[in-house]
Amino acid sequence: MEQLAVRTRVGIVGAVLMVLGIGGAPALAQDQPTFSRDVAPILYENCVSCHRPGELAPMALRSYDEVRPWARGIRDKVVSGEMPPWFAESPLGYFKNDLRLEDTEVEIISRWVDAGAPQGDPSMLPALPSFPEGWQLGEPDLVVTLPKVDVPAEGPDYYPDLSHTLDLPEKRWIRGIEVRPSNRKVAHHSVIFTSSGGAEGRGLESGFFDVLAVWSVGTNPHEFPQGMGRWVYPGQEWTINAHYHPSGTAESDETQIGLYFGEGEMQKEVMAALAGTMTFEIPPNVSNHEVRASYIVDQDVNVISYFPHMHVRGLNMDLIANYPNGEQQSLINVPEYNFDWQLFYYPEQHVPLPAGTRLDIVANYNNSASNPNNPNPDQAVGFGLQTTDEMMFNVFEFVADEGVSPVPATDESRRDALIASLPADAAYRIDLAAPMLGGRTIPTALHLPRSGEGTWYLPMRGNLLVLPAEAIAWDGDSYRFDLQLRLGPIGGQFVVAGEVATDGEIQGNFEAQGGGFAPFSTFEGARAGAGN
Repeated sequence: MEQLAVRTRVGIVGAVLMVLGIGGAPALAQDQPTFSRDVAPILYENCVSCHRPGELAPMALRSYDEVRPWARGIRDKVVSGEMPPWFAESPLGYFKNDLRLEDTEVEIISRWVDAGAPQGDPSMLPALPSFPEGWQLGEPDLVVTLPKVDVPAEGPDYYPDLSHTLDLPEKRWIRGIEVRPSNRKVAHHSVIFTSSGGAEGRGLESGFFDVLAVWSVGTNPHEFPQGMGRWVYPGQEWTINAHYHPSGTAESDETQIGLYFGEGEMQKEVMAALAGTMTFEIPPNVSNHEVRASYIVDQDVNVISYFPHMHVRGLNMDLIANYPNGEQQSLINVPEYNFDWQLFYYPEQHVPLPAGTRLDIVANYNNSASNPNNPNPDQAVGFGLQTTDEMMFNVFEFVADEGVSPVPATDESRRDALIASLPADAAYRIDLAAPMLGGRTIPTALHLPRSGEGTWYLPMRGNLLVLPAEAIAWDGDSYRFDLQLRLGPIGGQFVVAGEVATDGEIQGNFEAQGGGFAPFSTFEGARAGAGN
């Protein structure tokens, strides 16, 4: 009886210790995650901005009652990395808008679900974050309303042709821009392209279209760093790549764009470079087709953001910097591109690119039936504004390393910077006469080594067409190689042949194969350092 009494007292004491959370077993219980104490802070910080009424996420996640039915699905999405949405990697470091959860946060959610998703003490629930209604950056200084879009009830995705001419009395600089569709039930995304040179025709991309703003699921309003901004001009032309989903009932949308003007003098002008190409064709029924392009930086700049962009056949994209000192570095890699999420990526530290840096953009596409998003795997596809077309750009925003604005660039200045980055004994300056362009000459650079692979670089509105010189054969100072060239509807397979003189002068001609049309005929040029 005495032993029984002792055991009973021990049992009572053990139970009391368990209730008080003292001792080994209770410590395990205390470590068990609960919604109120452990999970809600993670969801409030990372998920509720989209998972709340009025936003595009399919369910709200503001309370235990809202979250509990989705517990297993939430665990699966965060463990797989599908949520929160994030698609970029950078060996250079972190992005300041990185949405990914920490490993410890994923572990907490997993353990919480495995434990039966307990609610815990409701008094430990943190306050629900508040979100501004209407314009996220406050009331804009100027609101642009795009033409009304009527979205049919049924049928394929809808891509209207939208444009706008900016009505401003004078040039202004903007510190931020926000895109707001009126009907998020059917709106998928809007990408605002504008001539970055504006009415004044200035800037690195003079006369070319770049990305001014983007709205899509998960895209925040675009706010430039303190003192930085972009110019907008009277009469500036905007082209909008808009995408809508029919919902089963006829709907309409009027997207608005809010401009926020900067005060005082702009400290740094932000420019956007559209690094990529429009002259490509992806063959039908191929599961992994590579497209390459290059961009040459002709002055010292600092990158403040990246915006990789393809359409529904896009697989992956890498942006690689080839520095003047010969080093190479991947700046941003998207190993699994997802067209449904159009995201800007902001490096924590601005990325310096010295003059002479060549950026290589390498993208792969799946134009086969194995791609469930492919509109037509039996059809070749090239550049176009519709989602059923394709694009190949890695837009990056940058500022000048010194001074307020980047120095206006030309094809010649870019060609000079490119030549400086190539081996001097195998790099040639060649001005191609182009009758189809009204007699204009195109300043190109040819890398033609005695052994190995060569490349012909053709400037196209700031970008460089990267044309591999294949099967290079030398016979003394005579050369011959194969070249695949496409300039919009013109292109084909060509044999390029000629010779190099002892003083570095080069001459040659194009010969079309298979009945094609050669956009260029004969040419002359000089080896780097040997003349112009």
